[in-house]
Amino acid sequence: MVQGPSEDDDGSSVSAVLQSLEDSKCRAILTALCEPKSATKLCKDCDLPSSTTYRKLNRLREAALVKEYTEVRRDGPNATLYERDFTDISISIDDDEFTVSVERPKEDAEDRMATFWSEMKKES
Repeated sequence: MVQGPSEDDDGSSVSAVLQSLEDSKCRAILTALCEPKSATKLCKDCDLPSSTTYRKLNRLREAALVKEYTEVRRDGPNATLYERDFTDISISIDDDEFTVSVERPKEDAEDRMATFWSEMKKES
């Protein structure tokens, strides 16, 4: 849960989540991410230029609404894929303070390993 301008445990802030949801191109990307997809596929599905797609994906990652990982392929180059990282978002106001609750899907061991390798790639 996120309250006020603060951040929750995974780094998503109220303002970052709300700004992402307000952006029609971010919403189009979130809608298209019914399954993991590459940025190239998202460009085609959302009819967006690649620069816009990457900029919006970055915004969504910063809001912790999308996660990025590398799919290791034996038969060709590895692929960077993106997927929604929430199952539900609730926004409420109490005593003049906004609260955003972001429910996340449960991660299995394979997801944790993919996240680990994506983080290792960023560090190198």
